[in-house]
Amino acid sequence: MLYEDRPYHLISLAYKGGNLVTGTELCRKVISKGKAKLVLISWDCSDNTRKLFTDKCSYKGIPLKTFGAKDRLGRAVGKTDTAVVAVLDEGFSREILKHIDA
Repeated sequence: MLYEDRPYHLISLAYKGGNLVTGTELCRKVISKGKAKLVLISWDCSDNTRKLFTDKCSYKGIPLKTFGAKDRLGRAVGKTDTAVVAVLDEGFSREILKHIDA
């Protein structure tokens, strides 16, 4: 596995383990409830989506990163296109951040 593929692998594992949610509505709900530990938005998401999640995460103090394209994030979780994902587990969020920032 290539090093740049590692974050996608971790996203996939988190999703399969029930520690990650996808889609605008589900992500908004877990952010509002304070359950999200990390939110990832794709670099090709809409400006409205970017503003919505930037504002929500800033207000709740949740880390937000722009990472990957919608199709690549979608493939990691077994869907077609995914613009936003929210990680619910602290350990997964730490590891994903570590590999994104490297």
